[in-house]
Amino acid sequence: MMNNYEFIIAGLPQLALDFQSGSFDLEQLTGSLKEMLGKKDNRLLDWLTRGLEGKYMNVHFYSAAQKCNNSFIRDYFSFDQEIRNIIAAYMARSYGNSPGDHLVGDNDLTRQLVQSRAEDFKLEFISEYAAVLNRIMQLKDPLEREQKIDSLRWEKASELCTFHYFDIHVILAFLLKTSLVARWARLDKETGTRMFRELVDEVKGTYKARKNNYANTNHR
Repeated sequence: MMNNYEFIIAGLPQLALDFQSGSFDLEQLTGSLKEMLGKKDNRLLDWLTRGLEGKYMNVHFYSAAQKCNNSFIRDYFSFDQEIRNIIAAYMARSYGNSPGDHLVGDNDLTRQLVQSRAEDFKLEFISEYAAVLNRIMQLKDPLEREQKIDSLRWEKASELCTFHYFDIHVILAFLLKTSLVARWARLDKETGTRMFRELVDEVKGTYKARKNNYANTNHR
């Protein structure tokens, strides 16, 4: 059944349930997925796993990610770099530090974050996430801020699966979302439980829709 995407995606609800019963063992879940995928897709899972570890968040990683032949990896880590830089600039300013010392990369966004003295850094024409991140960074509760930021990540993962029915994009999004569930299971049990239920409901509810959409697309 290796690389039988429909078979693997149909089994994601059960994998999610196993994930919960294993106390959110993300490494075990990743291993289960790898056993069902070929070498090429396993390399993509490695990309995602590496990108979820903070020690790899540097200019070399992001630059390499942009050369990956998979659009989910390219687009997600482009998004990740963008929002991390914006968040870092807000946090640096709140502590009276220079944003430039905390940014990764050199582009229009990072230059604007360094140069702007505006409260919102005047990013509306540079980043589509400027307004929502400005609202999030005004929140006083750091836990609530983190929840909102991870909701953005969740939504981005879903967006990158649009028009992808049975392929590696769906599996990468699932793994990304389970990493968020695992994180919140450690930080806040109530939030982790809510996100887990959302994940299970989502993979159960979208499988049939994906199958119908896939069938309709291929019969046009």
